[in-house]
Amino acid sequence: MRLKINPTRMQLLRLRRRIDLARRGHQLLQDRLDGLLQNFFRLKDDYLQLHARLEPELTKIFLTTVMGSALSHPKAFDPANQKKAQAEVAKTQTNIMGVKTVQWQLKQEGDPSYNELVATGELMAAAGQFSQRLPELVRLAGLSQTLKAVASQIIETRRRVNALEYILIPELARNVKLIKIKLAELERSTKVVLIKLGE
Repeated sequence: MRLKINPTRMQLLRLRRRIDLARRGHQLLQDRLDGLLQNFFRLKDDYLQLHARLEPELTKIFLTTVMGSALSHPKAFDPANQKKAQAEVAKTQTNIMGVKTVQWQLKQEGDPSYNELVATGELMAAAGQFSQRLPELVRLAGLSQTLKAVASQIIETRRRVNALEYILIPELARNVKLIKIKLAELERSTKVVLIKLGE
C-alpha cells in the first residue's frame, strides 16, 4: 500500500498525526478485543455448565418419553386427550462491548399433561419434567446465539487490530522515514548550492 507522498514538512506533520491516530485507534481496538474475549470465555463457561447439566437430564426424559409412549394407549396422543399449556417467550436486548445480543425468557402458564386414563405415569412424568426444563433450554439457545455474535465480533475486531498493527502503522512509518530522507537530501543539496554561490 505505497502512498503517493510529497516530501514536504507539511506532509510529514500529517503523516505523524495519522500515525498517532492509528496507534490510539489500535490501542482502543485492542482493549475492546480483550474485553470481548473475557466476556466470550465467561459466556462459554456458562453455556458449557448449563449444557453439561441439561444433557443427561434431557436424555433421561427422552428415554422415559419413549418408554411411556410405547406403553400408552394410542388415544393418549390425540389432542383432545391432552392438556395444553400456554408459553410466551419474552426477549430483552443487551449490549456486550458494543455487540447487540438478545436474551430470551420463557413464561409458562399451566402444565402440559396427558389424560390419566389413556397415558402411563412415565409419559405424564416426562411431560412434566420437560416442561420444567424448557426455560433452561431457551436460555441455552440464547447463550448459544450470544456466543456466536460475540465470536463473530471478536474475529472482526482482531482483523482490524492486525490491519492497523501489521499494515497501516508500518506503512505510515516507512513513509515518514522516506520523507525525512528526502528532506535531508534537499537540505544537503540546498547547502551545497549556497556554498557554491558563496564562492
